[in-house]
Amino acid sequence: MSLLKIQQSTQSIFIGADEVGYGCLAGPLVVCGVRAPRNWTLAGLNDSKKLSEKKREAMREKLNELIEKKEIAFHLAERSNAHIDKHGVAYSLKDAYVEVFTTLHQPDSLIISDGILKFDNPAVAGYDMISLVKADAQISTVMAASILAKTYRDGKMKILHDLHPDYGWDSNVGYGSRDHLEAIAKFGPSPLHRFSYAPMKNMVIDNPRQLKIPGTE
Repeated sequence: MSLLKIQQSTQSIFIGADEVGYGCLAGPLVVCGVRAPRNWTLAGLNDSKKLSEKKREAMREKLNELIEKKEIAFHLAERSNAHIDKHGVAYSLKDAYVEVFTTLHQPDSLIISDGILKFDNPAVAGYDMISLVKADAQISTVMAASILAKTYRDGKMKILHDLHPDYGWDSNVGYGSRDHLEAIAKFGPSPLHRFSYAPMKNMVIDNPRQLKIPGTE
């Protein structure tokens, strides 16, 4: 039904949005939005999870070229692990989406987000918005947003890996892979882990925010 509403919509601008990192044990949550003309597309677009790392990077470069030419626009909203622990992941997710929506919104635009989210924030009360399951495999702007979000976050986690090399973030990018869980059990959590998530929330840590970052002692 949501897809039919999108197809029958009359807006000339589509804003597609997607998130990455919701289920990660460490690092930030990232939401990206891409604004483009309604019928805009780009060869090679797909759900970022269905593309190889090499293809994602190639698409990121193509998208950045279009952004530089102002053919499309984008915005990234990031919420840290500390923000997630303080406010909860559901609130952090919607808060990041609202930032993206309010930044990119223009008259005659339709906002399409991946999933089944509903927004009650007054800041977006007057916007035309549709949530669509698997939008990141169907709507060009959402596909583009998913690629930009994932390549940004994966790149950041690989940089943070240099600060905390014990956890394998250069490969698992913060998700709860077996090697990541084994490293948490062996070395304990880092300051970049989400202490509201298991297994960290079940550990006895006096003040997790005072954990030291290697190289800053």
